[in-house]
Amino acid sequence: MQFKNYLTIFITTFVLSACSMLHQPDEWSDQLPPQEYFIDSYQAATDNQPYQEQENYLAWVRIFYLGNTLSAGWLQLTDELLSETPENKQQEHAELMAVLGQRISAEWAKSNRIRLIDTSSASVWRDALIEAISVGDLDNYMLRFEADVNAILAGSLNKEEITFTRYYEEEIFEFC
Repeated sequence: MQFKNYLTIFITTFVLSACSMLHQPDEWSDQLPPQEYFIDSYQAATDNQPYQEQENYLAWVRIFYLGNTLSAGWLQLTDELLSETPENKQQEHAELMAVLGQRISAEWAKSNRIRLIDTSSASVWRDALIEAISVGDLDNYMLRFEADVNAILAGSLNKEEITFTRYYEEEIFEFC
């Protein structure tokens, strides 16, 4: 009988955390770029509108920036990047992350049916950014990262081509 109680508590906790992950407040945080940028992006993407309402699109933009219970958002990632960046490069990297954040989120927030940038791509870029910081290759990585975002949005690169090995070799662990 006690197992049923634990199972009920687990399921309830899981469902409630999932609901909190999906429900984001409707107000637009001052931490985010101007909402008008995203409204304009939504309105320009007429191919997305049959699949997604504007409020849903804006909710995904907020999740991109603020994160959810499963992952940190762009704002936290930027803060972590800047804390590892030499002082003389912080302004440059902050500006680039702001521009890339807007461009990536405007595409990522669209319906899965049509978006050019998906969660997998964003995760690869995050992991590669962490690796770039770890190996002291941040400036080089940021150039490649920006180039790939631009190429995807221009249609000359597919999201499926965004893999960790595009940026860094994966470490292979051998068990002896």
